[in-house]
Amino acid sequence: MDNEEYLSSKEQYKVLFRLLRYTKPFKQSILIAFSIVFIGVIADILRPVIVKIIIDTYFQDLPIFMSGVVMLLSFYAIVTVIYAVTSYLQIYLFHRIGYRITQQLRIDVFNKLQDLGMRYFDQTPAGSIVSRVTNDTDAIQEMLNNVLSVVISSFILIIAIIIAMLIMDPILTVFCLVFLPVGVGIMYLYQKFSTRFYQIAREKLSELNTKLSESISGMSIIQIFNQEKRLAKEFEDINEEHYQASLKNIHLDGLLLAPIVHLLIAFATAGIFGVAGFQSFHGFVSTGVIIAFTDYVYKFFEPMFLITERLAMYQQAIVASDRIFKILDHEELAPQQDENANASVSDGKIEFKNVSFSYDGKNEVLSDVSFVVNPGETIALVGHTGSGKSSIINVMMRFYDFHKGDILIDGKSIRKYPIAHLRDKTGLVLQDPFLYYGTINDNVRLLNKNITDEEIIEACQFVQADSFIHKLDGGYQHQVIERGAAFSSGQKQLLVFARTIVTNPKILILDEATANIDTETESVIQESLNKIRQGRTTIALAHRLSTIKDANKILVLDKGKIIESGNHQQLISKKGVYYDMYQLQQSGLEQ
Repeated sequence: MDNEEYLSSKEQYKVLFRLLRYTKPFKQSILIAFSIVFIGVIADILRPVIVKIIIDTYFQDLPIFMSGVVMLLSFYAIVTVIYAVTSYLQIYLFHRIGYRITQQLRIDVFNKLQDLGMRYFDQTPAGSIVSRVTNDTDAIQEMLNNVLSVVISSFILIIAIIIAMLIMDPILTVFCLVFLPVGVGIMYLYQKFSTRFYQIAREKLSELNTKLSESISGMSIIQIFNQEKRLAKEFEDINEEHYQASLKNIHLDGLLLAPIVHLLIAFATAGIFGVAGFQSFHGFVSTGVIIAFTDYVYKFFEPMFLITERLAMYQQAIVASDRIFKILDHEELAPQQDENANASVSDGKIEFKNVSFSYDGKNEVLSDVSFVVNPGETIALVGHTGSGKSSIINVMMRFYDFHKGDILIDGKSIRKYPIAHLRDKTGLVLQDPFLYYGTINDNVRLLNKNITDEEIIEACQFVQADSFIHKLDGGYQHQVIERGAAFSSGQKQLLVFARTIVTNPKILILDEATANIDTETESVIQESLNKIRQGRTTIALAHRLSTIKDANKILVLDKGKIIESGNHQQLISKKGVYYDMYQLQQSGLEQ
């Protein structure tokens, strides 16, 4: 990580103030928590005062007036109980506020992720995103739970102690305050050096999550190609870097936290006895004051120790907050529709007019593409890998925004349609079917409450998926494990077909939907596909050219341009690129 990536003090304060904006909805709870903290601090301050009064008033002369001692001890017990109760309440209130703020942060980040364009997910590892939503929000929660309450109560306690000490003995108080700049200096040094170490540690933890996520997702590939040792070594290297970064934090904590603070307490305590001893040469020194000051010195420096200790959590939370806010501030959103978009799809006519598109803003993957698909027609897109077939689908589905030309649906720009309506009227079947953890019903319905069980059964029967569903335990209530690992590729694809058809889309997009299906299953669903396309405008990306022979028009793409167009017979008669591709596949089948 380069030095310029570290957060400066100004940037840290900016992040902190932004994080504190999330406390606005909890003003009343925070005010109550502050009041409880104040009561607890007063109770804590009164205890040494009571001890001083008992010693100076009742233990200096004999006989001891026990009734007065008992009364003060009873008051001491009451004050201690009040302190214990307020300590519990302040922990409870601050934790509740912290959990609520973290809850809202997670919601904001998750909602933001839904709005980001696909380019962000292309460029950002999934493990890194997961780390921000989980580990980083956990760091913020830990800070809100354990830092805010400690810092607030500590500052109130320090001020109260100084006032109480000044009332008892100004000279001893001034002596104790000499150590205050030293403590503040330690806190400053800790904050200055710990930020860098904690930022490295958080980044390495994110890399660990990324490597773990990639390894789990691609475990079959890793094992097939015997890459276990290489991946284990890479994970071990990142883990070692995380360990070294964390170790630097430990070294810093060991140097600037407990040892120095306790050393200050020891020096201050010894100094109090020394100053009191010197004062005794010039007059009476109250024993109760010395004992009270000894207690106050510990109470005075203990908050500084706690604050410095909590700075570790603070640093983690600030770094984590900065990473989260970078997601919330990311401006590369999904393609936006017009502000007053209210058009609705009626016939489903699609027209590409001189559309050009680039993923990186430099190299065009679509160049001046134009074609028309009339309502109810099927158009097929074919071409070698990298020809631009999937890019046409990406801009059509508004996953990416094209930078030139326009896409029209029923004569209106695609930007004039509300995105939710556009997605409702467009059914997309991808090459790699994805099933969620849940029942078969859940996977077809996708939480759409408007879809009935009868419609789900009808859709599954339509694509002939019910033939294997009825054989499963529980039928449509059968539990699907993660990614549908227990099903064959063909069975998963049939369920995805049912998921698409049950919404009755006007436009159908098939992204090489039969590429991963065996020949027997393909023949089963091909008939269903023919029925599905009836009355629907269909764009089909084809790998197997035999599956799109009956398309109204076939477009052959190469390097983002349409180089041939026509139906199957017309393209065969031209004996061009399509003819060569078809002959190559046919010869492969014969072999």
